[in-house]
Amino acid sequence: MAPNSNHIQIGFPSLPAPASTTHFAFLTEWLNDCDENHRGCDPVKKYPPPTRLIDLGSPDAPVVRLIQTTTTETVKYIALSHPWGQGHSFCTFPHNLAQHKAAIPVRSPNFPDTFRDAIAATRALGVRYLWIDSICIIQGPDGDFEKEAKRMEDVFSAAYCVIAASSARGQRDGFLRTRKERQFLQLRGESSSSLYVCRFIDNFAEHVLNGPLSKRGWVLQERALARRTIYFTDWQTYWECGCGVRCETLTKIDNKLVSFLGDPSFPSKLSSFDRGERIRFYEDLYRQYSRLNFTRLTDRPVAIAGLEQRMINNLKAKGGYGIFHDGGSLLSRSLLWRRGAEASTLNRVDFSKAKQKEGKSLPSWSWMAYDDAIDYLDLPLGGVDWRNDAVLDPFCSPGSGRNDPSNETAVLKAMARPFVFEPVGEPGESVDVILDAGNAQGVTGWEGWKAVVVGTRRIAKGEVVPVEHRTHYLLIITALTEGVGHETIYQRIGVGYMPGGFLGEEGVQRVTVG
Repeated sequence: MAPNSNHIQIGFPSLPAPASTTHFAFLTEWLNDCDENHRGCDPVKKYPPPTRLIDLGSPDAPVVRLIQTTTTETVKYIALSHPWGQGHSFCTFPHNLAQHKAAIPVRSPNFPDTFRDAIAATRALGVRYLWIDSICIIQGPDGDFEKEAKRMEDVFSAAYCVIAASSARGQRDGFLRTRKERQFLQLRGESSSSLYVCRFIDNFAEHVLNGPLSKRGWVLQERALARRTIYFTDWQTYWECGCGVRCETLTKIDNKLVSFLGDPSFPSKLSSFDRGERIRFYEDLYRQYSRLNFTRLTDRPVAIAGLEQRMINNLKAKGGYGIFHDGGSLLSRSLLWRRGAEASTLNRVDFSKAKQKEGKSLPSWSWMAYDDAIDYLDLPLGGVDWRNDAVLDPFCSPGSGRNDPSNETAVLKAMARPFVFEPVGEPGESVDVILDAGNAQGVTGWEGWKAVVVGTRRIAKGEVVPVEHRTHYLLIITALTEGVGHETIYQRIGVGYMPGGFLGEEGVQRVTVG
């Protein structure tokens, strides 16, 4: 029986060599097809260009130099997503800014291969301008990283395309190198045509999502904000845009879970979800983000700020620091994050140097103030009676919804009550206490704890449960400073749930949680 051509994959048994004319022609065709046929991948609005770009010159004058843009310009550029890696990094500093504006030493042996490959790829794709963070942002204590980091939404959303060095582990690795060879078997038929049985290598999840680059904290936002991205991996090149994922083998992948972050107007694809489903999605996104790596942990609130602002807008909320407030239950729910199961302790990130420079301060009730993985209490959607009056809006700019880590006035006013006796025994169905510090030193005994009850388990119709037996969901706080002539400031030390009998009704007071 003749083979059914409808079930035979058309593609290349052997992929073209990286950086070859055929390879770049293939990538250019992806771009052209998206430009001409994917209206959903068009820019959602006009973004200002990055402050600086790398001008790759022309064939007649191929000098590579750093240029300053103007806010009125419309510039077609490619942005590079890459890992910095360990050791010395090639950067622009105040002392070499003038040199880079005259000419960047791309022929120097100290110039990273990853950047050299980015220049080659950008030119081959017919684009003159390139954005690379370590070159286009002035680094060092006298640089402008603090200001430019807040513009990452503009940089990646406005880029004509993003190229991702997914196979690289540092600036020196490059990504246009020899790839792992694909094995195949040729089957010759009676005619001159042949069929090939090829090793399956289309694995976007393993090669890209679980690759070394995707473990970098900044990359989650870069991927979500980009209109389309070309990923260079050890096996093949992948394309991602609003219409799905394409492989160099000519396979097309359409995965709804994958496509949410590939949405060029993220998070518009979630518009068909109800509120509860969107909240679950954002919690999963924050779980994932909290497990990524940072060279500087102080970047944690900044590296997702642009993405978070879009989520805030989608929920018609305001907020920041990983916390949302929509005037309803969302504030209480997002405060109930917990230490991740794999994290033995959560340590506070030292923002003191950033605070001296920019006035930064992250509150203890924000998981972005800590250094490790987080999860959320597993609460049933629609199964909690929220006490929205237990915590007041901590964001002092109503309607702005802006995640601004320099805003030191974001303190939480909460109704706190004492514990009647120490929660003891193994965590069960009705009692669980998860301390941020685990069993680490520095957490006072239960006598110094107070509880902020943000919700209680909803009682089914006809069910009678005394309040002392009803499950209460709560933040656990303790005094940070004693109020001698000043207000006592509390800090969060954990979360939990327990019957109301553990909590006192006397001595309830409104406190400030910083």
